[in-house]
Amino acid sequence: MKIIDRYMAKGFLSSFLWCLFVFVLMAIIIDIFSFIDDIVKYKIPLQSVTAFYFYYIPTIFVQVMPMAALLSTIYMLSNLNKNNEIVAMKSSGVSLWRILTPLLVLGFLISTFTFMINDRVIPLTSKVSQMIRREELEKYKAGDKQLKVIENVAVYGTGNRIVFARTYNTAEKKLGDIIIHEHDVGENLVLKITANSAVWTGTEWKFIKVIMYKVDNSGKMLGPPTFYSEKIIPLKERPRDFANKELKADFMSYGELRNYIENFRGSGMKITRNLLVDLNYKLAFPFISLIIIMVAAPFALLTMRGGVMVGIGMSIVIGLLYYAVIAISLAFGKAGILPPVVAAWSGNVIFTGIGTYLLNKRS
Repeated sequence: MKIIDRYMAKGFLSSFLWCLFVFVLMAIIIDIFSFIDDIVKYKIPLQSVTAFYFYYIPTIFVQVMPMAALLSTIYMLSNLNKNNEIVAMKSSGVSLWRILTPLLVLGFLISTFTFMINDRVIPLTSKVSQMIRREELEKYKAGDKQLKVIENVAVYGTGNRIVFARTYNTAEKKLGDIIIHEHDVGENLVLKITANSAVWTGTEWKFIKVIMYKVDNSGKMLGPPTFYSEKIIPLKERPRDFANKELKADFMSYGELRNYIENFRGSGMKITRNLLVDLNYKLAFPFISLIIIMVAAPFALLTMRGGVMVGIGMSIVIGLLYYAVIAISLAFGKAGILPPVVAAWSGNVIFTGIGTYLLNKRS
């Protein structure tokens, strides 16, 4: 069996690495052509473009990996089936599940590798690539002088404060829908502040429609809240600090995102629910490569001589349906219709069931 395992693994890996290279290259080319006019018009330095894609490649790499796994599975198994090699293996008493074991093991390793990159590498490279795009690639655009609103800004401020704003208007230097959590030296929440908005006066932040209340270790209020129509809150953070702190789950590892959510539990914000969906999806997403191999395999085995393209087309449709189910379930989760765990994992569970059923039927 080791000979068959090596044969299957080698055939899959060669196709997978080739597909991965082509997809990454295509993604870079397509992205470059999306703003090639700006590169020429504003004479953006080549080193800036090169630096951006150097740090952006890990994100592309993770995004195209499931599709590379899909097409490499279809290509390899279709060719084996066309040459009757699968039939020969099954005639020798080898079950279909045993034949596909090397692919499933490689799929699991790919999923593990995807999680590691997504958790350890991308939070760092995404920040750098976004900074380069904003400060090097887009600074030449005249549109930068126009109104720009950044959503979901979060800053770990001085004085053990976490400042969250739903929006930040960079032109007007104005924060909107603000929540501030202040902690003691033991990281216990001691003060909550909410405000409708805050405007930079040139030297300090003036907050509008402010509510302040102290809390105990369990998060319960200590005494009645204090209301202010306007109040100066001494934040040391300046407008540029908020401009560079757009909150994105991609910029955080699993542990960082989990800790961030814990800091905002009980605040009743919609963003907490959204981030819980993102947190669970960080665990669910890497397994797409493994599951999509299970789904693609039975369709690739349906192809006969001259019918490879039919199997490829059907499998691509299944892959697109997979992503559609994931997108819909995530949207339902962020809308509060589905629990975060269900929203993040439903696509994987559904297609694991489909793949298992189809493989058992083909066995």
